[in-house]
Amino acid sequence: MDSRFSTSSCRQTTIYALFTTLLCLYTVVDARVVNVRADVTSCLTGLNVTLPGDPAFQSESQTFNARLSYTPAAIVLPNSVQDVETLVKCGASLGVPVVARSGGHSYAGYGLGGVDGALVCDLSALKSISLSGSNAVVQTGNRLGEVATYLWEHGQLALPHGTCPKVGTGGHTSYGGYGPFSRMGGLLLDRVVSAEVVLANGQTVTASNSSNPDLFWALKGAAPSYGIVTSWTYSTLPAPPTTVFFSIDLPAYTSAAAFASAFSQYQSFAQTAPKEIAIAFSMGPNGNGGIGVQLIGNYFGTKANFNYLVASLVLSLSATVSTADEYTDWTRVLVANGYGEQLVTAGPSPPDTFFAKSLVTTDLLDNAALTSWGNYLMQTAANSDINWFAQADLYGGAISSDFDANSSSFAHRNALLVIQFYGSSNNNAPYPADGIDIINNMVTSISANPAAAYPNYIDPTLTAQQWQSQYFGSNIQRLSSIKATYDPQNVFSFPQSIPVSVA
Repeated sequence: MDSRFSTSSCRQTTIYALFTTLLCLYTVVDARVVNVRADVTSCLTGLNVTLPGDPAFQSESQTFNARLSYTPAAIVLPNSVQDVETLVKCGASLGVPVVARSGGHSYAGYGLGGVDGALVCDLSALKSISLSGSNAVVQTGNRLGEVATYLWEHGQLALPHGTCPKVGTGGHTSYGGYGPFSRMGGLLLDRVVSAEVVLANGQTVTASNSSNPDLFWALKGAAPSYGIVTSWTYSTLPAPPTTVFFSIDLPAYTSAAAFASAFSQYQSFAQTAPKEIAIAFSMGPNGNGGIGVQLIGNYFGTKANFNYLVASLVLSLSATVSTADEYTDWTRVLVANGYGEQLVTAGPSPPDTFFAKSLVTTDLLDNAALTSWGNYLMQTAANSDINWFAQADLYGGAISSDFDANSSSFAHRNALLVIQFYGSSNNNAPYPADGIDIINNMVTSISANPAAAYPNYIDPTLTAQQWQSQYFGSNIQRLSSIKATYDPQNVFSFPQSIPVSVA
């Protein structure tokens, strides 16, 4: 018998010592919490502040991804850029990490810090939108639905962005901003001509190609690591005059070979598709041990031209065009892409309990990778206890042809496909024990060592080496150097923020 447990007196002494140690530890932690609360309250006098224990704190600190939860030191709702400056100075003086929350849709909860104890800058009260010619100045409290509605109503203008109306403009722009119009107009960050940003020293500056150009480059790809962007100025585009929203139903697949063949045909079509078509290969379990697949997307032109373009693909896949609705109202196109969700943005999005990740491809996936993926989907994923989907969006078009790779810190200018893998428990807690493995293994069934991923589908389980490489590629060294210049004390810090130095 281990001598440490040979007598009851030893056990009692050990337990008493442990209790005393824990009591001291908790006393220290509680003292720190009280001190931070007092300090934050003192340096944020006059601002709208919600603290732990306040009646509204629980609802204000709800993550979009209910699988994760964090307790910020405080949540501040600034009503002006000057309020943001005060908040940043407060956080910097206390050594408390400062994070921005625009729409609050970070898959990893980074709008609440990604760890306990952050000072949250909730931008939702900064709602101004204005037009100067074709340029739109949009404060980052606005969400995509609000921006789309405003631009359509003020000249039938548009921006290339995603279709979830309650997603905020802050993070969506910062890390890319892909949507159905992107193959025609680029990513949302490609439309940015300047940014107003509060830096770590509390000063507000403008970043553009002519003013603080190094900062501007970094903001377009990793903005939350460098400051609080309070507004973006975008170069808008005329909304497409005619758009066909479509869905194409493929047969259910029960064999890896059939799945691989179908995806290969999709890739071949995608590789030479004109930029007027945005298309995605979307899949999920069909409930019968197989995989259901749809091709969904938009064609910017007439229905007749769309039918001509996809005819051979539909025939070769033994597929059926189930939807081909022609629109002249761009806002109705966005609603159709959002599965009927209106562009109204009042209130938060309902939370989900999920894990997600992504894979960026620059070349065609070969038959071996597709067969391996298909086998995993049929043999394991189709019978899992999570509700999952995977969607392979076609990039290219204007994203790769109209914008120089060095115009921003976005690392995936040459992407062919961006595949999102998403597994939900339908808000049933706890999240299934195998849920994260199911999604991780979907990716590794395609590539054992993924080279690239899309940071708006952020995965908090990646190691530092993995996320730095997959999200930012060779840009990480320059991003780190700019971080050291503009935020040497790492005021804007969260688990996957750009570090002030990299190995």
